[in-house]
Amino acid sequence: MAKSYGVAGAVVCFLTRRLALRGRRLSSDEAELLAQYRALTENDQVAMRYLIGAMKSVSRF
Repeated sequence: MAKSYGVAGAVVCFLTRRLALRGRRLSSDEAELLAQYRALTENDQVAMRYLIGAMKSVSRF
């Protein structure tokens, strides 16, 4: 990744690009991010989804 977003930003980036990724293999950064997300507890994954939703709703982009 070109910028350092932190975990939440990277997950946002990953999930917003999810549909575009279906036709190609994941990069090593994306695969590592996915592994880290899957390693979270179910409650933490839910919290990340809420955080991502909140970040999307206030984003100007």
